[in-house]
Amino acid sequence: MSVSSWEPDPTGRHQYRWWDGEQWTDQVADDGIQSVDPISTAESGLPLETPPSALPPPGPTSEGFESDSSIEQPDLSRMLASRGQRFGALFLELLLVVVTLLIGWLIWSLIVYSRGQSPAKQVLKMRVVRLESHRAANWGWMALRELLLKAAVITFLAGVFLLGIVWIIVNGIVLLNNDRNQTVWDKMLKTVVIRDPHHLFKPVPHARYPQGS
Repeated sequence: MSVSSWEPDPTGRHQYRWWDGEQWTDQVADDGIQSVDPISTAESGLPLETPPSALPPPGPTSEGFESDSSIEQPDLSRMLASRGQRFGALFLELLLVVVTLLIGWLIWSLIVYSRGQSPAKQVLKMRVVRLESHRAANWGWMALRELLLKAAVITFLAGVFLLGIVWIIVNGIVLLNNDRNQTVWDKMLKTVVIRDPHHLFKPVPHARYPQGS
């Protein structure tokens, strides 16, 4: 049985289409940007190992998804992780740090940061998405968010009259008082945390097939 993954779009209309393990879905991706393109019953039954005959050339508005109103984009507001899920992820992260003796957590983190996730977020199928680009945060953005603004600041402030605890409390208050369920570091970096069980925002590789090949 095959596993779900991004594969070359067998219809040739896009670079990649999501294979759910049994058939093709309407989730597609071009240059790392996901969108939706309905697929017919006949097309959904195309074999898995069918490379696209020719990728369509980029249109005049292909540089950003916001400029093309004909492409449906996933609604972030409906995918936001709830406040309870955010608090749960925080406690799970702390638990994983202890269970893996910190070193295991660091290695795990360095692997999944490129997917816009931390170890706890990967377990809970959550992902950090940048509001400006509407794409998963990359490795550098996650390292800045998780290691500097969260771990380093909390560790530093914890040694200064327990200000680390105050920092955590302030983040909790901010989280409870905004409609995007953002923390202070989310607001600083303009990110949100979403539930992404179907991997709609999982970063996809660059095209393996050259234009017009």
